[in-house]
Amino acid sequence: MANANTDIRLHTLIYKYDLHTILLSKIIDGVELVNFSLLGKNAKKIPWLIGSQVQLRFEIANLLGINEVQNTDVLFRFGKGIQFNIRYPSLDSFNFEWKKISSILRTEILELDNEDLFNYSEDDPGLKGTFFDLLSGVVEREANIISVLTILLV
Repeated sequence: MANANTDIRLHTLIYKYDLHTILLSKIIDGVELVNFSLLGKNAKKIPWLIGSQVQLRFEIANLLGINEVQNTDVLFRFGKGIQFNIRYPSLDSFNFEWKKISSILRTEILELDNEDLFNYSEDDPGLKGTFFDLLSGVVEREANIISVLTILLV
């Protein structure tokens, strides 16, 4: 393992990342007890919200050169919205994928140096932010997804 980055901004972000990793997994475990028929058409939102968040972590990992693909990649790639005419995989499969990629991605993020995290890309002048900005946005989306799932399921 390379030297882990000790920047306080990164460690604050990783703290939230770790919290979301645990919370989403617990929500997925708790969802198994919900009677989806009570939600009607909204029932498809739950696996889509979870699967799209898992997909996002895989896509961030791919940006870092990690060659991993979610088993349900085709359902979520290219920003596909909720598909009401398909049967989504079990939430257990999403949870397995979530735990798998979260561990791998966490390790890679901590090994990034400040230049990788906080400098704008010279290769892509159209890039509007740093990799840290991207990670911050992903973690913020995770907080929103966790909130929405909690509201839908309570």
